[in-house]
Amino acid sequence: MIKRDFYLNQLISKMNSPKIKIITGLRRSGKSYLLSKIFKKYLLDKGVNEDQIVVVELDDEKNDELLEKGKLRMYVEEIASDPNKQYYIILDEIQLADDFVRAVNSLNKHPNYDLYITGSNSKFLSKDINDQFKDRGTEINVRPLSFSEYYDAYEGDKRFALQTYLRFGGMPALFDEETDLGKEKYLDNLMNKVYIDDIKKNIHTELVDELSATVDALCSVTGNLTNPLNMCNYLMSEKKIKIDNETITRFFDGIKNAFLFDQVKRYNIKGKEYLNTPSKFYCQDIGLRNVRINFREPNQGFLIENTVYNELITRGYRVDVGFLEQKKKNKEGKYVYVQSEVDFIARISSKEYYIQIVDEIPQGKHLNNEYDALLAVPGSFKKVLVINKPLMYYTNDMGILVVSLEDFLLNKNSLDL
Repeated sequence: MIKRDFYLNQLISKMNSPKIKIITGLRRSGKSYLLSKIFKKYLLDKGVNEDQIVVVELDDEKNDELLEKGKLRMYVEEIASDPNKQYYIILDEIQLADDFVRAVNSLNKHPNYDLYITGSNSKFLSKDINDQFKDRGTEINVRPLSFSEYYDAYEGDKRFALQTYLRFGGMPALFDEETDLGKEKYLDNLMNKVYIDDIKKNIHTELVDELSATVDALCSVTGNLTNPLNMCNYLMSEKKIKIDNETITRFFDGIKNAFLFDQVKRYNIKGKEYLNTPSKFYCQDIGLRNVRINFREPNQGFLIENTVYNELITRGYRVDVGFLEQKKKNKEGKYVYVQSEVDFIARISSKEYYIQIVDEIPQGKHLNNEYDALLAVPGSFKKVLVINKPLMYYTNDMGILVVSLEDFLLNKNSLDL
């Protein structure tokens, strides 16, 4: 069983609350597995009887009659009828049921029902799903496997686990594919026949080629700054596709609402304000991104940056890209303003971390370039340099924590070493 402790703990913390637990996330990211396997096992291990756990998989043909309006509610009420028992109701692929919002809200009125729902079509994938349940729901967003989750389940030589993950990503079903070709075909099918179709339906567009080209472009420019205008210009120059800003904005919204990409804003560290544009996009699964560019990646730095971002989000951090403007002397001895960037600012509770990612330990003429942005951050916040090389972590004489990529990904407390 693949461990998803981060999400299981969220479910446990919300157990028996009056709110509907709404499990959202990218298709095939493991939402159903989390509820029907991991969470159910937890309940049984804690002494909950089997008859107190009601699991209804609405994508199973045997449950077709429950899709009709009112039938699902009546079915659940019939098999969970003892008012003196606490029931845990798990409804998978809930969007298939007619008038599912009303059905779920009706079931939630039972004081002895603890309700968990998930779904995966364009409507349910939307990040606005909570609006349909008003203040009656609480959302848990499930992402593909983090590297530590992947590493625990990886059965090959652990020395190759990270490189395999950086190539194929963390979609759980990849463990069912025995060959690299099988993994590639699986990812390609998801992107072409599932995600693109979901986004198309969600934003009601027939511009499939243009939408597909936009997804490809975001995969190509992962980790680079972009905005709708830049994307329009890119598509025109590279693909000869003429498209307007408004349409690109709709595409961006659809792509984010399907949980395919996250948009990350830049934060002016000294000015203490967000910059509206441009921003960066990171794919929730690196394998999905790689398959769209045919696994061609001349600069592995973008893969690592995306992977570090996903790890931070999975751990519950709020993440921004750091922006700094510094006054420096140029070659002529004149002072000019120079812009620099901190790869990520990670915040959780009252803690704040500034993170830079590099391939090599900075030395010689490159020393100041790599450390410059971190050292320019005001205050005593923790500063971290993630190195894509094996090494023992240490704190250097500038007060910066230096940690290897693999240690950073595998140790959930790596920012506090």
